[in-house]
Amino acid sequence: MMASVLNHKRSVVPKLAALTLLLGLSAANNAQAVTLFSENFEGYSSFPNFDPFLDPVNSGIAKIGEGAQQTWYGARFDGSGSNLLSIDGDLAVQEFGGGILSANTSHTGRVADDAGMLFKISTVGYSNVNLSFDWRTFLVGTTDRIVVGYHVGSITDFGADFSGSACAGNGENGCYADLRTGANSWANGWTELMRESASNSWNSENFALAAGESEVWVAFWMDNGNGDYAKFDNVLVTATPVPEADTYAMLLAGLGLVGYSVSRRKRAS
Repeated sequence: MMASVLNHKRSVVPKLAALTLLLGLSAANNAQAVTLFSENFEGYSSFPNFDPFLDPVNSGIAKIGEGAQQTWYGARFDGSGSNLLSIDGDLAVQEFGGGILSANTSHTGRVADDAGMLFKISTVGYSNVNLSFDWRTFLVGTTDRIVVGYHVGSITDFGADFSGSACAGNGENGCYADLRTGANSWANGWTELMRESASNSWNSENFALAAGESEVWVAFWMDNGNGDYAKFDNVLVTATPVPEADTYAMLLAGLGLVGYSVSRRKRAS
């Protein structure tokens, strides 16, 4: 009877070890990518302005109250304009991404004249953070560039010259910043991902963003010129969740049981 019990225990331990190790490995390897940010501007239904002629737009920073899915910010990255409110005049959501005569009828974000639109995310607890988007330009000169990049850490400039309130996603004062100079200017605090000249067709891009950061800002802006436009659409940030502590505990437990089983077998032999 005693020998039967011992043999049963000896058979159960390696099976339990294998199962625990398998579950831990499965949880660690099967983490699915999740969406941290997504915007295609398709929630917009009103385009009361025309800029330039025959191009229907909804002027100003993208707003949740008008159809944006996410909270957007606006900033001036270069140029000599002194009025922060003028940033809003260089931002818009455009009804037809390729122009009114184009087959592309998708709504797009649009930036111009050294101003840009930004969003922020947290990447704490994530790895393999990936930014993807589409872009094209319109009426740009030889020195004009669409610029995309990211900044790690807080940006305290938003709302500094107005009420100082936080941005709730509807283009209020807290949503704007002057980033032409200072610690958070493009030259000092940003990782530039892309700087491209004119393209009259749509292009798709993918870039890695910083993982494990409480604040990551992403910006789309047009450098140089006057009356030149950069368009961006289908903005998506995905990431893989980092396995939690209990997953690692399960892996360690499985390895421990495997070691225990091997040790018992050596002593038994």
